Amino acid sequence: MSESPLRRLLRSPRRVYLLEAVVCFGPLVVLLGLGLVQLPLVFAAGEPQAFAWLFTALLVGGFCGLWALTKLLLILTRPQRQEVSPKAVVLMLLVGLVCLLGFFWRWQLTPSAAFMLVFLPMVGSAHFLFLARGYLTARAPS
Repeated sequence: MSESPLRRLLRSPRRVYLLEAVVCFGPLVVLLGLGLVQLPLVFAAGEPQAFAWLFTALLVGGFCGLWALTKLLLILTRPQRQEVSPKAVVLMLLVGLVCLLGFFWRWQLTPSAAFMLVFLPMVGSAHFLFLARGYLTARAPS
């Protein structure tokens, strides 16, 4: 009897982490891409300058959070190859989460959109931080 594709997928924790990242952060990555495409239009459309700069700051913060998420995933899947500062990862993740909360504060979201765009990334970030806690709290040798 052959093994089911789902069982094969779930056999490796690395694959499960990648699946979790896609589920939790996939919609935000798409939203960041759309925001990057829309950024020149925000400045050209005659929107108030404060809105245009807020939009830019939220995008930059979102990309900082995406970088931190990528580093956390690499720490979890390939811990022997990582030489990034744990403080930088945590700081960038906090910047991303603050911008995520700013996005939630600025735009009215339906409950399902808030779940998909705010709650799932928060839970996913907390889970990845928990899983990588050994690397993130390791003391540098003196």
